[in-house]
Amino acid sequence: MGKTHLDIVSPHCMLVVGKRGTGKSYTLGVIAEGFAKLKEEYSNRVSLILVDTMSVFHSLKKRNTNQREIQAMRRFGIEPKSWEDVVRILVPQVAIDEAEKDGKDIHRDEVLKLPLCKVEIHEWLDLFDLEITEPVGTLLSQVIADLKEDANFSFQDVYRKVDETDVEKDRKETLKNLFSMIEDLKLFSKDGMDVKMAEGGRITVLDISYLGRLGKYELRNLIVSIFAREQMAKRTLYTTIEMQSQADLVDSKTAKNITEEYPIIYMLIDEAHLFLPSEGETISSKALIDWIKLGRHPGLSLILATQEPSALHTSAIRQSDLIIAHNLTAKDDLDALKVAKQSYMKKGLDEMVGKMQFKRGLAMILDDKTRKLKMSRVRPRHTLHTGVDASALPDEERY
Repeated sequence: MGKTHLDIVSPHCMLVVGKRGTGKSYTLGVIAEGFAKLKEEYSNRVSLILVDTMSVFHSLKKRNTNQREIQAMRRFGIEPKSWEDVVRILVPQVAIDEAEKDGKDIHRDEVLKLPLCKVEIHEWLDLFDLEITEPVGTLLSQVIADLKEDANFSFQDVYRKVDETDVEKDRKETLKNLFSMIEDLKLFSKDGMDVKMAEGGRITVLDISYLGRLGKYELRNLIVSIFAREQMAKRTLYTTIEMQSQADLVDSKTAKNITEEYPIIYMLIDEAHLFLPSEGETISSKALIDWIKLGRHPGLSLILATQEPSALHTSAIRQSDLIIAHNLTAKDDLDALKVAKQSYMKKGLDEMVGKMQFKRGLAMILDDKTRKLKMSRVRPRHTLHTGVDASALPDEERY
């Protein structure tokens, strides 16, 4: 069987699908390793962002110690390896605090903290489930609009501005209480982190597994929305300047500096149906659809993994130029893939699913570029995979 590689010559919208335990997260890890192995002249132009909803990608910093996988590596001519200097783990403070209460520690390189000013009015309204026309929603819109006229602002600035408004006390207290709940999570501050999320030659893991859905507050979606929206704006700016440089309208040195500051971005999202569902909208839906439909030109790639393709927004499926499908049998999920692909693939998909064995890592690859279906086996990971199923067996009896 020949080798199968993923190209990075042009941006991609990709899907990794399959039932639980068939290897989706493992495959995302293999893809991340591929970026880490790029030569420096290429890797410095690319930034990889991993949205980790299950806290399974910390181990990209640790070499593989699974003896079965180490034996399998010999067939591929590879060895265990880690990329501790390339991978950066960002964890929210609330997860760190909860672990410390139990006398434990969570590995991280930086605390995930975003500038408060980066949240748009419509995102606050969505987060708090408010309408702009209702009293508290109107007050929120007024306060944030006033604060955004200046530079960065803090929660204390928000409370001060609320108190300065000429509205009923109950409305003020309601809004202040909403912001107070978010402040307690320590996810936002006046200036945010000192490091960039997207940096050339880096794999940045956003471990937002602990955040989950806190009450009705979709903080995971808010984080993804902010990042996706910001990077779309920055990359669009760079692409404009790059084109102007090619036409000798601006200094080529200016374009080169922006290339280093705004690298091409691949964003990998596990459990993607939580962020871009087929029905309804989340805070991150619009920003991710923009990446899918408009991201190719500015150099934004999206790799989405889900165990339920039928629960994922149809735009994500229809616009995918590459699909890696691990074991799928549910009719709704197979039908979702068929809707996305051209007629020449539909018959082959049925035949291949019928012959497919249940083996971890075994996958069908549907490639629009070559208009082919191909059966492949994902190679063993250089790094340790910690996304294994929970088991009552002791570690030494699991393999």
